[in-house]
Amino acid sequence: METSDLVELAENNYLAAWRLLGSRAFGGTVVETEAVLFACAPCSVQYFNNAFVKPGVDPSDCIETATSFFADRRTPFTFRFRSDDRFDPDHALESAGLTSGGSSPLMVAASTDIDAAVGDCEVRQVDERAWHDHISTIADGFGMPLDLVESLIPAALSTSHEYAGFNAYSDGKVVSTSALIVIDGVAGVYNVATPAAYRGRGFGGATTRAAVVEGLRRGCAYTTLQASEMGYSLYAEMGYRTVVEWRNYNGT
Repeated sequence: METSDLVELAENNYLAAWRLLGSRAFGGTVVETEAVLFACAPCSVQYFNNAFVKPGVDPSDCIETATSFFADRRTPFTFRFRSDDRFDPDHALESAGLTSGGSSPLMVAASTDIDAAVGDCEVRQVDERAWHDHISTIADGFGMPLDLVESLIPAALSTSHEYAGFNAYSDGKVVSTSALIVIDGVAGVYNVATPAAYRGRGFGGATTRAAVVEGLRRGCAYTTLQASEMGYSLYAEMGYRTVVEWRNYNGT
Protein backbone atom coordinates (compact mmCIF):
# COMPACT_ATOMS: atom_id res chain seq x y z
CA MET A 1 0.00 0.00 0.00
CA GLU A 2 1.25 3.49 -0.86
CA THR A 3 2.30 5.78 1.99
CA SER A 4 -0.45 8.25 1.10
CA ASP A 5 -3.02 5.47 1.53
CA LEU A 6 -1.56 4.52 4.91
CA VAL A 7 -1.72 8.15 6.01
CA GLU A 8 -5.37 8.31 5.02
CA LEU A 9 -6.35 5.18 6.91
CA ALA A 10 -4.41 6.28 10.02
CA GLU A 11 -5.99 9.74 10.02
CA ASN A 12 -9.47 8.38 9.35
CA ASN A 13 -9.17 6.10 12.37
CA TYR A 14 -7.68 8.86 14.54
CA LEU A 15 -10.47 11.32 13.84
CA ALA A 16 -13.25 8.74 13.94
CA ALA A 17 -12.05 7.45 17.31
CA TRP A 18 -12.28 10.96 18.74
CA ARG A 19 -15.76 11.36 17.26
CA LEU A 20 -16.74 8.19 19.08
CA LEU A 21 -15.15 9.12 22.40
CA GLY A 22 -16.47 12.67 22.26
CA SER A 23 -20.00 11.47 21.60
CA ARG A 24 -19.89 8.81 24.33
CA ALA A 25 -18.33 10.91 27.10
CA PHE A 26 -20.86 12.16 29.65
CA GLY A 27 -21.84 15.62 28.41
CA GLY A 28 -19.43 15.30 25.48
CA THR A 29 -19.71 17.40 22.34
CA VAL A 30 -18.88 16.66 18.71
CA VAL A 31 -19.28 19.49 16.22
CA GLU A 32 -17.99 19.30 12.68
CA THR A 33 -17.48 21.77 9.87
CA GLU A 34 -15.82 21.31 6.49
CA ALA A 35 -12.54 22.45 8.03
CA VAL A 36 -12.56 21.47 11.71
CA LEU A 37 -13.69 18.59 13.91
CA PHE A 38 -14.42 19.61 17.49
CA ALA A 39 -14.46 16.67 19.90
CA CYS A 40 -14.54 17.61 23.54
CA ALA A 41 -15.61 16.63 27.03
CA PRO A 42 -16.95 18.93 29.72
CA CYS A 43 -13.73 19.05 31.71
CA SER A 44 -10.81 21.41 32.33
CA VAL A 45 -8.17 19.12 30.80
CA GLN A 46 -6.78 20.49 27.53
CA TYR A 47 -6.13 17.06 26.06
CA PHE A 48 -9.84 16.18 26.00
CA ASN A 49 -11.04 19.43 24.42
CA ASN A 50 -9.91 19.25 20.82
CA ALA A 51 -10.04 21.15 17.57
CA PHE A 52 -8.78 18.91 14.77
CA VAL A 53 -7.99 20.78 11.58
CA LYS A 54 -8.88 18.45 8.74
CA PRO A 55 -6.07 17.29 6.41
CA GLY A 56 -5.42 19.70 3.55
CA VAL A 57 -6.83 22.73 5.38
CA ASP A 58 -4.50 25.60 6.34
CA PRO A 59 -4.44 25.65 10.19
CA SER A 60 -4.02 29.44 10.17
CA ASP A 61 -7.49 29.76 8.70
CA CYS A 62 -9.03 27.87 11.63
CA ILE A 63 -7.47 29.59 14.64
CA GLU A 64 -10.21 32.17 15.19
CA THR A 65 -12.95 29.55 14.83
CA ALA A 66 -11.27 27.27 17.37
CA THR A 67 -10.49 29.95 19.94
CA SER A 68 -14.05 31.29 19.75
CA PHE A 69 -15.53 27.80 20.11
CA PHE A 70 -13.68 27.14 23.36
CA ALA A 71 -13.97 30.69 24.67
CA ASP A 72 -17.75 30.22 24.59
CA ARG A 73 -17.31 27.04 26.65
CA ARG A 74 -14.66 28.55 28.94
CA THR A 75 -12.40 25.51 28.66
CA PRO A 76 -8.74 25.07 27.75
CA PHE A 77 -8.15 23.16 24.54
CA THR A 78 -5.73 21.51 22.16
CA PHE A 79 -5.49 22.66 18.54
CA ARG A 80 -4.33 19.70 16.42
CA PHE A 81 -3.26 19.62 12.78
CA ARG A 82 -1.25 17.55 10.33
CA SER A 83 2.36 18.57 9.82
CA ASP A 84 2.33 19.83 6.23
CA ASP A 85 5.12 21.64 4.39
CA ARG A 86 2.53 23.70 2.49
CA PHE A 87 1.49 25.55 5.64
CA ASP A 88 3.43 27.47 8.29
CA PRO A 89 0.94 28.38 11.03
CA ASP A 90 3.38 28.72 13.96
CA HIS A 91 3.58 32.52 14.00
CA ALA A 92 -0.19 32.90 13.73
CA LEU A 93 -0.76 30.37 16.50
CA GLU A 94 1.73 32.03 18.82
CA SER A 95 0.27 35.46 18.04
CA ALA A 96 -3.12 34.10 19.10
CA GLY A 97 -1.64 33.05 22.44
CA LEU A 98 -1.37 29.32 21.78
CA THR A 99 1.73 27.40 22.90
CA SER A 100 3.38 24.39 21.30
CA GLY A 101 2.47 21.06 22.82
CA GLY A 102 4.70 18.83 20.72
CA SER A 103 3.61 16.31 18.14
CA SER A 104 1.85 12.97 17.84
CA PRO A 105 3.27 10.39 15.42
CA LEU A 106 0.59 8.31 13.73
CA MET A 107 2.00 4.83 13.21
CA VAL A 108 0.78 1.97 11.01
CA ALA A 109 1.60 -1.74 10.57
CA ALA A 110 0.15 -4.68 8.71
CA SER A 111 -1.78 -6.62 11.34
CA THR A 112 -0.10 -9.88 10.39
CA ASP A 113 3.33 -8.32 10.99
CA ILE A 114 2.61 -7.89 14.71
CA ASP A 115 3.74 -10.88 16.77
CA ALA A 116 0.71 -12.27 18.60
CA ALA A 117 2.66 -13.62 21.60
CA VAL A 118 1.72 -11.75 24.79
CA GLY A 119 4.62 -12.95 26.96
CA ASP A 120 4.52 -13.63 30.68
CA CYS A 121 0.99 -12.47 31.47
CA GLU A 122 -2.63 -13.24 30.68
CA VAL A 123 -4.68 -10.81 28.59
CA ARG A 124 -8.47 -10.89 28.65
CA GLN A 125 -11.07 -8.87 26.80
CA VAL A 126 -12.97 -6.67 29.23
CA ASP A 127 -16.61 -7.31 30.11
CA GLU A 128 -18.90 -5.42 32.48
CA ARG A 129 -17.53 -7.25 35.53
CA ALA A 130 -13.95 -6.19 34.74
CA TRP A 131 -14.83 -2.65 33.66
CA HIS A 132 -13.98 -0.96 36.95
CA ASP A 133 -10.52 -2.58 36.98
CA HIS A 134 -10.05 -1.52 33.35
CA ILE A 135 -10.90 2.12 34.03
CA SER A 136 -8.98 2.22 37.32
CA THR A 137 -5.85 0.98 35.61
CA ILE A 138 -6.20 3.52 32.79
CA ALA A 139 -6.52 6.28 35.40
CA ASP A 140 -3.48 5.02 37.32
CA GLY A 141 -1.39 4.52 34.17
CA PHE A 142 -2.13 8.00 32.82
CA GLY A 143 -2.03 9.72 36.22
CA MET A 144 -5.62 10.96 35.93
CA PRO A 145 -8.45 11.18 38.48
CA LEU A 146 -10.66 8.09 38.39
CA ASP A 147 -13.91 10.07 38.25
CA LEU A 148 -12.67 11.94 35.19
CA VAL A 149 -11.79 8.72 33.35
CA GLU A 150 -15.16 7.22 34.30
CA SER A 151 -16.90 10.20 32.70
CA LEU A 152 -14.74 10.07 29.56
CA ILE A 153 -14.93 6.30 29.00
CA PRO A 154 -18.36 5.25 30.29
CA ALA A 155 -19.23 1.66 31.16
CA ALA A 156 -21.70 1.48 28.25
CA LEU A 157 -18.71 1.09 25.94
CA SER A 158 -18.04 -2.35 27.46
CA THR A 159 -21.06 -3.78 25.63
CA SER A 160 -20.74 -1.76 22.42
CA HIS A 161 -19.47 -3.19 19.16
CA GLU A 162 -17.27 -0.12 18.69
CA TYR A 163 -14.93 -0.50 21.67
CA ALA A 164 -13.12 -3.60 22.89
CA GLY A 165 -11.08 -3.17 26.06
CA PHE A 166 -8.30 -5.45 27.25
CA ASN A 167 -6.72 -6.08 30.64
CA ALA A 168 -3.36 -7.76 31.22
CA TYR A 169 -3.09 -9.75 34.44
CA SER A 170 -0.03 -10.74 36.44
CA ASP A 171 -0.36 -12.52 39.80
CA GLY A 172 -4.08 -11.81 39.66
CA LYS A 173 -3.67 -8.03 39.30
CA VAL A 174 -4.49 -5.83 36.31
CA VAL A 175 -1.13 -4.45 35.18
CA SER A 176 -1.92 -2.87 31.80
CA THR A 177 -4.78 -1.98 29.47
CA SER A 178 -5.51 -1.30 25.84
CA ALA A 179 -8.54 -0.62 23.68
CA LEU A 180 -9.46 -1.53 20.12
CA ILE A 181 -11.54 0.83 17.99
CA VAL A 182 -12.32 -0.56 14.54
CA ILE A 183 -13.08 2.02 11.85
CA ASP A 184 -13.48 1.09 8.18
CA GLY A 185 -11.66 -2.20 8.63
CA VAL A 186 -8.64 -0.68 10.43
CA ALA A 187 -7.67 -1.71 13.97
CA GLY A 188 -6.97 1.41 16.01
CA VAL A 189 -5.17 0.77 19.29
CA TYR A 190 -5.88 3.23 22.11
CA ASN A 191 -5.65 3.60 25.90
CA VAL A 192 -2.47 1.57 26.31
CA ALA A 193 -1.84 2.37 29.98
CA THR A 194 0.55 0.69 32.40
CA PRO A 195 0.90 1.96 35.98
CA ALA A 196 4.46 2.98 36.89
CA ALA A 197 5.01 -0.03 39.17
CA TYR A 198 4.54 -2.44 36.26
CA ARG A 199 6.40 -0.71 33.45
CA GLY A 200 9.36 -2.22 31.62
CA ARG A 201 8.03 -5.78 31.83
CA GLY A 202 6.30 -6.05 28.45
CA PHE A 203 2.73 -5.67 29.68
CA GLY A 204 1.93 -2.71 27.42
CA GLY A 205 3.17 -4.65 24.42
CA ALA A 206 1.01 -7.59 25.47
CA THR A 207 -2.21 -5.57 25.58
CA THR A 208 -1.33 -3.87 22.29
CA ARG A 209 -0.84 -7.25 20.64
CA ALA A 210 -4.14 -8.53 22.04
CA ALA A 211 -5.98 -5.59 20.49
CA VAL A 212 -4.31 -6.20 17.12
CA VAL A 213 -5.20 -9.92 17.23
CA GLU A 214 -8.84 -9.08 17.91
CA GLY A 215 -8.76 -6.55 15.08
CA LEU A 216 -7.36 -9.20 12.76
CA ARG A 217 -10.14 -11.56 13.82
CA ARG A 218 -12.58 -8.82 12.80
CA GLY A 219 -10.97 -8.56 9.37
CA CYS A 220 -8.58 -5.64 9.90
CA ALA A 221 -5.59 -5.95 7.58
CA TYR A 222 -3.92 -2.87 9.09
CA THR A 223 -3.48 -1.47 12.57
CA THR A 224 -2.72 2.09 13.65
CA LEU A 225 -1.95 3.98 16.85
CA GLN A 226 -0.63 7.31 18.09
CA ALA A 227 2.62 6.85 19.99
CA SER A 228 3.64 8.75 23.10
CA GLU A 229 7.31 9.54 23.61
CA MET A 230 7.46 6.75 26.19
CA GLY A 231 5.88 4.14 23.94
CA TYR A 232 7.45 5.05 20.59
CA SER A 233 10.42 2.67 20.73
CA LEU A 234 8.21 -0.23 21.81
CA TYR A 235 5.85 0.22 18.89
CA ALA A 236 8.72 0.65 16.43
CA GLU A 237 10.22 -2.63 17.65
CA MET A 238 6.85 -4.32 17.22
CA GLY A 239 6.74 -3.30 13.55
CA TYR A 240 4.80 -0.04 13.49
CA ARG A 241 6.21 2.85 11.45
CA THR A 242 5.36 6.53 11.45
CA VAL A 243 3.43 7.62 8.37
CA VAL A 244 2.50 11.17 9.42
CA GLU A 245 2.95 13.60 12.32
CA TRP A 246 0.18 15.65 13.88
CA ARG A 247 1.18 18.79 15.77
CA ASN A 248 -0.46 20.10 18.91
CA TYR A 249 -0.87 23.64 20.24
CA ASN A 250 -2.49 24.41 23.58
CA GLY A 251 -4.91 27.22 24.34
CA THR A 252 -6.30 28.43 27.65
